[in-house]
Amino acid sequence: MTTQQPLSPMQQMHDAMQRCDADAVRSLFAQHAEFRPMINAPAFPFDAPAIVANANNLAMLEVLLEFGADPNARSAWWAGPFHALHVATGAAAERLLAAGAIPDACAAAHLDDADLLASMIGADPACVHERGGDGQTPLHFARSRGVIDLLLRAGADIDARDVDHRATPAEWMLDRSRDAGRYALAQYLVERGAHADIFMTAALGLTDRAVALLQARPSLLSEQTARGAYAEMPPSSFHMYFWTIGSNRSPLEVAAQFGHDDTLTAMRSFATPVQLLRFACRRTDVEAARALVREHPHVVASLDARDHRAIADAAWDGDAPAVALMLELGFDPATPGHDSGTALHCAAWRGSAETVAVLLGTPAGLALIAQRDAHHQGTPLGWCRHGAEHGPRDGNFASVERLLLECGAEE
Repeated sequence: MTTQQPLSPMQQMHDAMQRCDADAVRSLFAQHAEFRPMINAPAFPFDAPAIVANANNLAMLEVLLEFGADPNARSAWWAGPFHALHVATGAAAERLLAAGAIPDACAAAHLDDADLLASMIGADPACVHERGGDGQTPLHFARSRGVIDLLLRAGADIDARDVDHRATPAEWMLDRSRDAGRYALAQYLVERGAHADIFMTAALGLTDRAVALLQARPSLLSEQTARGAYAEMPPSSFHMYFWTIGSNRSPLEVAAQFGHDDTLTAMRSFATPVQLLRFACRRTDVEAARALVREHPHVVASLDARDHRAIADAAWDGDAPAVALMLELGFDPATPGHDSGTALHCAAWRGSAETVAVLLGTPAGLALIAQRDAHHQGTPLGWCRHGAEHGPRDGNFASVERLLLECGAEE
């Protein structure tokens, strides 16, 4: 029987920071003076110092400031440095300001401090083009119509794109539904003349604009977030829609997601049978999907790899009913999806025991049990174990691992 080795002080600090356990972090800083010179090191995601990584956690801020953290330390992120005031709100922002944090124009916009921003513009009109975290401009950070108006009057570019995600201010302001994010401000920016692509028109329910775009170019209905022009373009990451709308959504899905039935109806009139089938499957509209296959008997046979990927995307979302429907209709679960993983890889990483069970219940899904993806050379079991460490916190990874092992999986 082996005894577990105690964690080193450095490992304890790492774990405490990960848990945002302010009491444990304070105790470790007090006991280990050697940690204090590292307090401003870019040791967190996006090359951020602790003060930025914990910018909205008041208890952690108190500890970090107590032990000498610089309230003006910025991340070293390649696309543009984040300041804690680009992130903090409420009491956390007030504490940072009291500690000497100095806002730039991006922070002033984020804090919705129009008076401060106006004084900055008066002193340096070019600050409206300043680049902050991710290469965003102050307009990307705006939280009110008043700040938007102030920036636009001063010459801010309404369609300026950030560096990391190649997205405009309006595109940053969506957040997956009409009731979240800065949806009303995205609407306002478009009213003020901001560019609206097919996804933005769908998200905002701009039916006439959507129709005009599709009359000029019906193929826009084949576009998907996180694909094509919206995919990763190293060194930049995915377009911001990957986060503000969701991954691998079609314009039809976006209109439905944001609850714009009139826009959806108008857009459907331009859709091909393949596009309608993919939409019905992703929405788990069983009757509509089956009806399309009856009306167009060769539609499944006409699907290309891009279309078949819908089943991997549904598995990545842990959408077991949609995966079951697509398996029934003949979608290929071996088609590579995210990071070249099959539907089984994706469901395993998501920790979706229901989706994994659906896949393993079919010959096509079971055949993937030992397959290795082309990107990481991992099996579904390997993806499950990686997901347990780094994936969704609500994943049922123990059940997924058990299902895979019962079917003979190996890592």
